[in-house]
Amino acid sequence: MMNYLYLLINIFTISIPLIRSFEPKIHYYKNFKALFLGILIAGTIFIIWDIFFTINGFWGFNSKYLTGITVFHLPIEEWMFFITVPFASVFIYEVLNYFLGPDHSVKDKHPFGISLSLILIAFGILNLDKWYTSITFLSTGLYLFYLSYVLKEKWLSKFFRAYVVILIPFFIVNGILTGTAIEEQIVWYNNAENLGIRIFTIPIEDSIYGMLLILINVHVLEKFRNSPVDSKF
Repeated sequence: MMNYLYLLINIFTISIPLIRSFEPKIHYYKNFKALFLGILIAGTIFIIWDIFFTINGFWGFNSKYLTGITVFHLPIEEWMFFITVPFASVFIYEVLNYFLGPDHSVKDKHPFGISLSLILIAFGILNLDKWYTSITFLSTGLYLFYLSYVLKEKWLSKFFRAYVVILIPFFIVNGILTGTAIEEQIVWYNNAENLGIRIFTIPIEDSIYGMLLILINVHVLEKFRNSPVDSKF
């Protein structure tokens, strides 16, 4: 049974959002085309990143919790992660947009996004000797700077609002993956390539890595969505 644990985590992650996708008020299903395009684009980037890090021993997977099916050095459960997590996270983004309505606080630029991007870029530059830290902080910072300063995307405030909520299930899922409440880690990390700072069992880099993953998915959704989420406001 233990060798199905990562698979079960994926099923648990996507189950409720998938069932609620046809909720008539939110009609998440109407944007499946844009959603799956985002998953394809982001998934391709992160799979290549994942394979490179796995081959070079920056992180790896515990076979005790896996089905044993591997594609290009990655367990099939890891491939599923880049589908189930974005699907569930963007669902939260859409639900919050429906219940909380648009954020009118941002007009032509996003100072929080610009400030955060500069902090991430600086952090990445200061840690160029650590692969996970530098690539994660630099790529997220540069992408966020592009969205905030160049494109001036107004949906960013809604993204940050949603990401605070997304962190709750994100830390539950990542917590189990990194060893919380189980005997060993499902995903292990080479601490020579990260800061060694953990939130419970989770490397702090994971929260930024997750931000970039969801950010790309929301960006594609907002660009190609069929219809905006209905709002009470």
